[in-house]
Parts: sequence; C-alpha cells; structure tokens
Amino acid sequence: MTPSSLPSTSTTVDQKLKAFLRGRTLLAEERLDWSGGGKEFVQTRTTYALNPSDSPPLSLVTSVRAILTRGPQVMVMRDPDGEHIVPGGRLDGGEGLLEALRRELLEETGWSIRNDPVLIGMFHYHIHSPKPAGHRYPYPDFLQLLYRAETDRHYPEAMEVDGFEIDAQLRSREQVEGLSLSAGEFALLKLADESQ
Repeated sequence: MTPSSLPSTSTTVDQKLKAFLRGRTLLAEERLDWSGGGKEFVQTRTTYALNPSDSPPLSLVTSVRAILTRGPQVMVMRDPDGEHIVPGGRLDGGEGLLEALRRELLEETGWSIRNDPVLIGMFHYHIHSPKPAGHRYPYPDFLQLLYRAETDRHYPEAMEVDGFEIDAQLRSREQVEGLSLSAGEFALLKLADESQ
C-alpha cells in the first residue's frame, strides 16, 4: 500500500466507534451549543447505557464522571451554567480511568469513594462545527464514561477553590427530581438506581 491508500487514523477510530455503538441502548440525544474561549461548538450529546464489562475505544475517552450517592442522596454540582449530577473531569496523562475518577471526584466534591465504581453509561459527543486551531482532544467524536459511585469520607479541604464547579451538595431524590437536568442525566440516574 502506498501512504495515500493507507486508512487514516480517524477512519480507523470512526470504524471502531461505530462497531462499539452497534447494539448499545441509546437513552437520550441532545443538541448542545457551547462557546468557550471565544470558540463556538455545535455538538450532539448522545447518552448510552453500558455494561460494567464494556470497553469503549479508549483513544476517544477524554473524561470520566459519576452519579455519586450517599444512601438515598445524590450529589448535585453547581457551576456557572446551572446544576448537574455528573461530577468528574479530564484524564491526566498516564492516569487510569478509575484513578482519574477518584481524583476528580475528590477535587470537585471533597468526597472520597467506596470500593470500585461501576460503569453504567457514557456520553458520546459529536462536534458539528469545524475543528478549531489548536484543538487538543479527539475530533469530531469523543466520549465521557459514566459510573455509579458511593461516597465514603468527606475531605472539604481537598476541594478545588479555583475550579469550574462552584458548589457540591448531597440532596434528596425528591430535590434532584425537581431540578432542570438533561434527559441524559435523568436516564443515568435511573441506571444508577437499577445497578445497585
């Protein structure tokens, strides 16, 4: 094969992603318009249910998140855009998925977690806008893995004070059900309940 006839890396990744998504349970699909750092992104976020043994293409996983509970309560995050129930964040270089999740949850909520979290779903983002110059992440598709985790100990001093998240509070299920969450978040909350 000549170099020009070799499959591109993006084509290979695209095929792996399509193969992985085939047969997965789609829970919600939402259009998101996001602007940050002077750049506009129009993207679709699709929420899928996953089994704990599933292995999505790791080259597309940019962050890990969790539905974090303490008994019947659910962790609610507040940021400049509103409230959500999926704290977590980006993987640092060389970090494992669960290692990153533990670090991110501690930094964002001040809580450590018990045992190993359970994989329950993922957000699949597809960016429809042109790739911006200097974009450091997978494009046009990337994934965020979503887990169910139970709180263990509270370390308020571990919370980042200069991060994106403004506040983290455990709230009752009734309070959470009254929030303006996305369809994907409500679907993940139901999955978290079913996986206990």
